[in-house]
Amino acid sequence: MKRSVLAALFLLGGCVSQVPTGPSITPTAHTDFRHDTLALTWQPGFCATGGGCEWDQTHRISIGLHGLWASEPHTLEAQGVPVQEWWSKGCDLYDHNDTPPQLLPTTVEALRGVVPHLKKPLYVHEYTKHARCFGYDADRFFITSMEMRDRFAASAFGLWLAQQSGFQVNRDDMLATFARLMNVRDSRALQVRCEPAHNGQMVLTQLWFTLDPKKLSRFPYEGAYLSSPDDQNGCPATFLVPGWTAPSAADQRP
Repeated sequence: MKRSVLAALFLLGGCVSQVPTGPSITPTAHTDFRHDTLALTWQPGFCATGGGCEWDQTHRISIGLHGLWASEPHTLEAQGVPVQEWWSKGCDLYDHNDTPPQLLPTTVEALRGVVPHLKKPLYVHEYTKHARCFGYDADRFFITSMEMRDRFAASAFGLWLAQQSGFQVNRDDMLATFARLMNVRDSRALQVRCEPAHNGQMVLTQLWFTLDPKKLSRFPYEGAYLSSPDDQNGCPATFLVPGWTAPSAADQRP
């Protein structure tokens, strides 16, 4: 049975060029940036680390949405602003404005189904820090991000990742599987992030994809990616892809 599932995934991976394109967005200000980073969460791991998630966190999905982050605009680079400062402050480097975005009720409800539930709404932080200064329409920005998440979850690699829930995986094998299934050759197009869970075990928490802003509609398939200029892989050689129900002991695939 497992072999038939994997065979189907590899067939899907071989047909990526035939998949129709999806949504896209266009910034209207500070457009001089090189790449976008789509940050997706592995919800069971994300919610098992740090401060965790709120009691009403949905367990309906495992692949969630963190955000869509533009890289540092070239004008700021020319001013000598370190990239680490851009990562830390984002749009606050232009002006500080924490006004929540005015979203349609349907958008807010959809976000609750895919983002981690934190004490302060994550989507407000994501918009004010990573989207506001680029002039994106708030609803279009989040709807596009959610549609990209949906497309990844339904992709060959997204389905493969779901099959790893509850098992230890090898980092290099995971990245190689991504490259093979999605036909991606860009260096560090995918970077994985891990943190220690409350029991001390290193678990998968996030997946960061480096994307061409002009080709977001191709994600998660070939043609959407760029090589990341920064090494931000944060997982050890092996780590757990946790499920919502923690196993009594770390399982290892034979």
